[in-house]
Amino acid sequence: MAIHPVIMCGGAGTRLWPVSNQACPKQFHRLVSDKSVFQETVLRFHGQPGFHPQPVIISNAAYAGLIEDQLAAIGVTPGAILLEPEGRNTAAVAAVAARHLAAMDETALGLLVPSDHFIGRPDAFIDAVREAASAAADGYIATFGIAPGRPETGFGYIQAGERLAGRLQRVAAFKEKPDAATAAGYLASGRYSWNAGIFLFRPETMLTELGHYAPGVLDGASRALAAARTVGARIFLDPAAFAATPSISIDYAVMEHTAHAAVLAPLDCAWNDIGTWTAVAAVSARTATPAPVEIDSSGCLVHVPEGLLVALVGVEDLIVAADGNRLLITRKDRAQDVGAVVKALKDSGRKDWL
Repeated sequence: MAIHPVIMCGGAGTRLWPVSNQACPKQFHRLVSDKSVFQETVLRFHGQPGFHPQPVIISNAAYAGLIEDQLAAIGVTPGAILLEPEGRNTAAVAAVAARHLAAMDETALGLLVPSDHFIGRPDAFIDAVREAASAAADGYIATFGIAPGRPETGFGYIQAGERLAGRLQRVAAFKEKPDAATAAGYLASGRYSWNAGIFLFRPETMLTELGHYAPGVLDGASRALAAARTVGARIFLDPAAFAATPSISIDYAVMEHTAHAAVLAPLDCAWNDIGTWTAVAAVSARTATPAPVEIDSSGCLVHVPEGLLVALVGVEDLIVAADGNRLLITRKDRAQDVGAVVKALKDSGRKDWL
């Protein structure tokens, strides 16, 4: 029973502006290594026993060329590149993925995974996926709960319930992003883990649960795939059918309702969603070229195009990020607010800078 990586790479990554932008969002940038985050995600599974060598990619049609170029650069041939005319959230993605896999391989397991996360211990993650495969084969939709290292208020949480086997447990509840006191309580209880948004399932299971709890999503996504236009590896979902598909996350649509949700937790794989520049700074091994000149300065992250020299004098804990003719300078403790720049540009009609 092969595990088919299904890699979602349609996100915008607005808190990593200006490097992450509408023409080239964060997953296609070299943020933490000499490869893009998308390439690192693909290579995490490539060549691993039990994993299908040709990943399925789901993304916005605007990024088809970027995807093909980046896959070619690392020598990976995709099984398919499913292209959305517009974003309709992760339930629609799961429905399209399950329909596609069911038609391709009745015995497949689908691993729905974001393309824009960092995993510092990939072997631990791959082992966890293999461990969860038995539950997925038995009809569970398995998700992965990251061992929480701090009372984080920016992530959703998963409450573990009855133990199934090993680290696999039934899901007792999904929890929204908590306030600081609630997050501290979650951490102290030992029963909660961070929700990484990764799912392992039999296509039949996902389709059945979508049919029960989100029939509109299943119907719209199925029609969009049935009427799709295929050009080589590219599969263009039908625009009218996909636009009529409800936009809702797979967590809200299925996972919070199904009796077939399992979680493998705690998973310690050095996971990081690299959703802000502060998160990038915590894991990145990249250095600016040429190296910044730092005088009486410390704790700064510099991410600028190669060949641009940055000098820092008498400053601490700053983020300096540039792309083309756009420059961001902010304190690390305001990294969560960078998305407000994108909103301000949209609200003022300055979309050319996005």
